[in-house]
Amino acid sequence: MEGQERNRVLIVGAGPGDPELLTVRGASAIREAEVIFYDCRTVEPVLLLASERAAVVRVDRSPYETGQGCREETPMIVAIREHIQRGLRVVRLKTGDPTLFGGEVDECDVLDRLDIPYTVIPGVSAGAAAASAYALPISRKFESDAVLNIIAAAITDDFALIRDAARLLGHGATVVLYMATANLPGILRTFREAGVPDAMPVVAVSKAGWPDEAFARTTLGELTAAGCPIALLEPVVYHIGRYVRVRNVPAGSQEFFVKAPENAG
Repeated sequence: MEGQERNRVLIVGAGPGDPELLTVRGASAIREAEVIFYDCRTVEPVLLLASERAAVVRVDRSPYETGQGCREETPMIVAIREHIQRGLRVVRLKTGDPTLFGGEVDECDVLDRLDIPYTVIPGVSAGAAAASAYALPISRKFESDAVLNIIAAAITDDFALIRDAARLLGHGATVVLYMATANLPGILRTFREAGVPDAMPVVAVSKAGWPDEAFARTTLGELTAAGCPIALLEPVVYHIGRYVRVRNVPAGSQEFFVKAPENAG
């Protein structure tokens, strides 16, 4: 088994940042790695588990052209190929769960073309970690079994997906928004236009699983009226849904509050 693992890339989900939220297998892979590649600072806390003999390399992200995805000349692929061909035990460390945002799907496509074997070790996504830490009831058995994760960094469909999500909110589903802060005003406006009530609960969690984790609990109407100002550090995940409410506050987590504009009223 060890020889097989040495000859394949281990793509490890680092979870939201807390090393204690790693899977046992993921932690073992990091400890045994001879070289670790990563491209996001969010994973750096788990690098404390790496062997002192391991080479830990941060590879700059390369902007992918829209629709082209990852390419063989991407620095990360070049680095992985070079070191796996040398027979080293390579770990590609990804934030959260490796396939949630699709970035690792693109890299896997290239590894397939290059005939480089790999294993994907799952991790905990920030949305799931936050829901558990705050005991958010993001679904209710026999009432709503749907949780919709939306990557909202770029809105290119005139909020069509958000309008569809609004219909699911009406059925009791929970919508979890990632990388959504820049587009939050438009998202909230679309929800309201689609008939989502102002009383719809919203819980935003900043840096889930980090020592400086923070959160805010509010509603769709309050956020909209305030112009969306919450002093939370990125990355922030937003949980929106009929059943969403904070039932537990992790030790050390700081609560922030929505602030209305000074000229309100």
